[in-house]
Amino acid sequence: MADGGLCQILALLVLDSDGARLAVKYCSYARKELWVGSKAQMAFEKRVISKLPKPSTARTGEVDVAVIDDHTVLFQACNDVIVCAVAGANENELVVLQLVEGIFASMSSTAQGSSFLSSGLTKQLVLDSLSDVLFILDEVMDDGIIMETDEDKISARIKMIDETEATNAAQAEQMFQKATQSAKAKLLGSLIGSRG
Repeated sequence: MADGGLCQILALLVLDSDGARLAVKYCSYARKELWVGSKAQMAFEKRVISKLPKPSTARTGEVDVAVIDDHTVLFQACNDVIVCAVAGANENELVVLQLVEGIFASMSSTAQGSSFLSSGLTKQLVLDSLSDVLFILDEVMDDGIIMETDEDKISARIKMIDETEATNAAQAEQMFQKATQSAKAKLLGSLIGSRG
C-alpha cells in the first residue's frame, strides 16, 4: 500500500451519529480494492458507526481508537458528528491521531466562524459549511498520504491565506491587543487621577 514509511490513510469519514455520511474521502486503493462502489463504502461506514460508542457517551473532544475489520479507526466525536480516519493495522497511530485532531479542530473553527456561543461541531454546522469541510479533507490527504496535520496551516489554506500572512496577522492582532490594553490602562489612570 504505502511506500517506505509513509503513513497510508485508507479513508477520512465525517459521519453523523446514525452513520449517514456528511463528507467522506477514500484513497484510490480503498476505492478499487477494499470498498468498491458506494454501497460497499456505505456498508463499511455503517459497521464503523455500529462499533463506535455513541457521541453522547463518548468523551467529547478526545480522540479514541477502535479496530474494525482489521483496520485501525481513530475517531473524535462531538454532539452528532463523528470524524474518523481509517488506516491499516500497521500504521502509526500517533500520526493518525494528529491528523484527526487537525481535521476536527479545523472543521470546528471553520464551521463555527466567530460564534463564541457555539456548543461545538454539529451536523447542521457541517452541512452549512460543507464546501469548506470537503476542502479540509482534500487539503489534509492526497490519495492516502497525509499532507498536513496542523490546524493553523489547514485553516490558513482553507481561507487561502499565505502561512506567513497568517503569522503576520496573528502578530498584528497581538500588537493591537497590547495597544488597546495600554490605552485602556492610561485612560482609566487619567480618569481615576483626575478625581483624586
